[in-house]
Amino acid sequence: MAMKTQPRKGVYLQQFKEPALSREIRQFFNTSASEALVGSPVTKSPEELTPLEVIDIARQAGIVDERDGRPLYKKLEKARERGVKTVVVDALDDEPYVSSQLGVLLHLREEVSAGLKAAAMAAEAANKTIVVYKNLTDAEVRVPSSIDGVRVVRIGGKYPAESHIGRDLGLREGYVTLGVCSLVFLSRAITSGQMQKSAFITVAGNCIANPTNLEVSLGMSLSQVLERCGLADNPTRVVIGGSMTGISIMDTDKTLVSPTTRAVLAFREDEKERNYTCIGCGRCTASCPVGLDPMFIYRAVKSRRFSLLVPLRAAECVGCGTCSYVCPSKLPLSITIGKYRKTDGEEEE
Repeated sequence: MAMKTQPRKGVYLQQFKEPALSREIRQFFNTSASEALVGSPVTKSPEELTPLEVIDIARQAGIVDERDGRPLYKKLEKARERGVKTVVVDALDDEPYVSSQLGVLLHLREEVSAGLKAAAMAAEAANKTIVVYKNLTDAEVRVPSSIDGVRVVRIGGKYPAESHIGRDLGLREGYVTLGVCSLVFLSRAITSGQMQKSAFITVAGNCIANPTNLEVSLGMSLSQVLERCGLADNPTRVVIGGSMTGISIMDTDKTLVSPTTRAVLAFREDEKERNYTCIGCGRCTASCPVGLDPMFIYRAVKSRRFSLLVPLRAAECVGCGTCSYVCPSKLPLSITIGKYRKTDGEEEE
């Protein structure tokens, strides 16, 4: 008798991708951003390079994968050593408002394609796949079924979709996942000799007058970014990163754009809606994609009973923010748990 597949836990989220996604990506650079060049010879085609030369160009260009903050050259080196068979390009953007990866895929296709060819050649991987999020009900742009002959696969289901990319593609091992933006920077390093001096970010939220995707200089302050798009209202909360996994920022003048910055979101919220008292509804437990009990972990942290974190499997938390999203009391579950994920039950510095 066939075994029943357990339904995935998580939540369906409204995406709020528009109008940023359908707009062209605008550039907002410091004067020095376009002047930094790598020392390698410039070539017009990745086919003219060896795998080790591509990896070295990625190293010299200082390219960082926006997905995980790891240097791209190290990921390519490890993929080559492991003998991976497939390069998976992550353009999911499954968090609300954020479209900085999908927007790059749609508007900078030629650069993405060139970077993907180079990365696959460097990793000596025969197969290439691009993944996007399926549940884009508000998207006004058409997502193609393939880009330059590479299949575009739509990953559906509940958030967080990134946690089951390999499973949905039927890849148990032998693959490496790369952020789509890092491939654009790899293409530029090869064809134009450019170092990575910028990042692609979404600027959105209910306080933003002109939501859009920008390419901005690294080290630019969030205040400069917000001024570029304009504020329709004074925000009560500014988040760097996604609305689910991002961090609330107090000082936008001192917080700077980094290679892993994927969004700057500005919201105006009614603070009276916050209660901060657990009502024991169990929604956080019912929606946790890895089957944890966020309520008990949160209580253990708040009472400083860190010895309970190991049996409660706190180290398995993926930091997706689903528990905080569904909590009717607006408890900071994900942020609090994220500070105490060490398996020895000690507080992280």
